[in-house]
Amino acid sequence: MTESQIITVKKILEGSPFQDSIEIGTPGKGGAIKICGDFSDPAGFETRIYEAVRLRKVTGDLLEGA
Repeated sequence: MTESQIITVKKILEGSPFQDSIEIGTPGKGGAIKICGDFSDPAGFETRIYEAVRLRKVTGDLLEGA
């Protein structure tokens, strides 16, 4: 096994570092967003939430123009 294959297998076995999640919105009204993060890092999680909401708005703006 090559070094990159070993690293890939290790990452798969370790799983995601983000075990906590929050879901915002509904699929029928503009779509739902699931944000994964770490509740023990509230500032980092809040940053992820703001970025997800910003990207959701960008997506909505793009779809309105289509």
